[in-house]
Amino acid sequence: MKPQPITREGLADAGLLRPSPRRAPQDRLMSLVTSIANANPNLTFRDIASQLEAMHERTPRGSSTWAASSVKHVLDRARKLGVVSQ
Repeated sequence: MKPQPITREGLADAGLLRPSPRRAPQDRLMSLVTSIANANPNLTFRDIASQLEAMHERTPRGSSTWAASSVKHVLDRARKLGVVSQ
């Protein structure tokens, strides 16, 4: 990284010009899907998808129609993190 004039002159620390670290995404969808699954463990992936559609929740890719596989993917990620109780 080429020193900027402000850091060369000692007016600012060079670390201030480095990009900030990426923030972890807030996974609101994971919280929502796991809440639905934990509230009623007898629901199928399709049932959860229908509930999300009724709530007008968008998929991670922005679609308004949820597939059972999308719900499964979110729940699988939640299981890896230990969030879902199933």
